[in-house]
Amino acid sequence: MKKLHKKKYVIFAVLCVFVFIVAFSVLSGGNNSYDGKSSKAKIGSIQNTLKESGTVFSRRVNTFYSDMSQKIEVLNVSVGDKVKKGDILLTYENNYMLEIERANKQIDAITAMYNESVKGADFKEVSNMKLNISTVENSLVLAKSNFEKIKSLYENNAVSEVEYSEAKNNVEALENQLQEAKNNYDLMTQGVSANVKKQYEAQVEEVVIQIKILEQRIEQSSIKAEFDGVITELNVHQGGMTQTGVPVVEIQDENSLGIYIEVLAEDSMRVAKDMKFIVNTGDELKELKVNKIYPKAQPSVSDLGIEQRRVRIEADLTEGMNLKIGSELDVVIVLEEKSGVLLVDRDAVYKKSGKEYVTVIEGGNEIEKEVTTGLKDDDFIEITSGLTENEVVLTEY
Repeated sequence: MKKLHKKKYVIFAVLCVFVFIVAFSVLSGGNNSYDGKSSKAKIGSIQNTLKESGTVFSRRVNTFYSDMSQKIEVLNVSVGDKVKKGDILLTYENNYMLEIERANKQIDAITAMYNESVKGADFKEVSNMKLNISTVENSLVLAKSNFEKIKSLYENNAVSEVEYSEAKNNVEALENQLQEAKNNYDLMTQGVSANVKKQYEAQVEEVVIQIKILEQRIEQSSIKAEFDGVITELNVHQGGMTQTGVPVVEIQDENSLGIYIEVLAEDSMRVAKDMKFIVNTGDELKELKVNKIYPKAQPSVSDLGIEQRRVRIEADLTEGMNLKIGSELDVVIVLEEKSGVLLVDRDAVYKKSGKEYVTVIEGGNEIEKEVTTGLKDDDFIEITSGLTENEVVLTEY
């Protein structure tokens, strides 16, 4: 009897422990079993972004080629050298100065014959003035061409207003100088026989044309820096020969930098000018703005060998960023952003039968709720309906 009585006490004690465990589990809501597998819906901010690797580039690049094989007589620079506008970078071997000297001798000979044939104005002065007019005309053509180039760059914010005004004033000054030279020429030649004058002028003009061609060749026989910059490429050495189609020298402006990314053509449709263009410099996140979106997608091959169509998107770098041309940096374009919206972990939302759901934990029970979503990023999803703040949702299933 005593053994049976003792056995009843043991069974009663076991039942009490079991009831206690079940009651504790119910009262605690079963939260312990969801540790690390659940999170609360919360109010916050979210962005829809594009992420790509960006490359720093110069907005002003001059690459010089040679249209024939030529020998380098003088080389004044090497890669990495900083140069100023107008600096002579290199000179090709030539004998144009000797040919110009010979042409001037021809003018002297024509002058002597003219002075023997006519009286009145000194033909040497006449021919010199004619040569001066031709020289100014040539300079004016070059100045107008340079002004058109500077004007185009100025309209695209690639050069300063000072450079634009300087080029414009140079054209006006040469136009005035040409008019003055023509007036002086007309005054000097009034007393010379028209037929004689035309005969000798034709001979002088022919030689002047030869000199003009030679002067252009002299200009082409050297390469000058068109702006302040740095030598970034050089494929020749002094005494060596250039190769047709191969860049001789390249200059880039370190003070006019931008950064570009190339995105898939379908992604580029969501990008607009002035969107946030965030650059990770390694030390800080720098917020820029989309400045240019190219109108044409270009073929590209991914790292996996897949052919794609990508569109180039650019932003201007700001002063003080101190980045090197060719540097690669992580870039994020913010397509859309919202603040004060309801967010849940991205892993909490799942799809079923074309609809989206989350599993809410209420009193230890798992309740499936249909939701509608908005923006998504790598970590969170915006919930626009179906859920309220602080509700606990499963993040692992």
